[in-house]
Amino acid sequence: MPRGTFEEGPAAQESLRTLRAIRGPQDPTVAKATEITESSSGAPRVSRVTEVPEVPGVAEQVETDHGDAVTHRVDGSGITTSAEAMSAIAEALSFPEYFGHNLDALYDCLTDLEWLPAGEHLLVWTRSSTLREADPPAFESIRSVLSDAVADDTASAAFLSVLLPD
Repeated sequence: MPRGTFEEGPAAQESLRTLRAIRGPQDPTVAKATEITESSSGAPRVSRVTEVPEVPGVAEQVETDHGDAVTHRVDGSGITTSAEAMSAIAEALSFPEYFGHNLDALYDCLTDLEWLPAGEHLLVWTRSSTLREADPPAFESIRSVLSDAVADDTASAAFLSVLLPD
């Protein structure tokens, strides 16, 4: 049975409702993750506010039903090709140099996160609709790989959950 969760559309929007990064009033380089509620499927909920530098691919600790999780963010507003999506996911999850930049290699890396600390790793891909609108087949291929990777029940210390809120 998979340990991670995969949510998209309204369910992911509910999960992400207040997890959106907001700039701090004193320091514009700091983002805050604020508390969210648990969705009907048991998706992650943030239980505390965490300040993190506003840097692309920044990770932050959140608390989920599986314990603490590390959040990895992909801003899809400029992603219009499969190659760009794979590169952004690879950057967000700090894929190793040997990543082959194809769908099979993406699946392999997503199901074997050995270079990351043990535990849950939550990939939050906002504005994924940009790719869906620009190249529907490419979006569906990437979405399918993400969903399949979450469903993979291979035992590993690090595992993946995914939110696609739009």
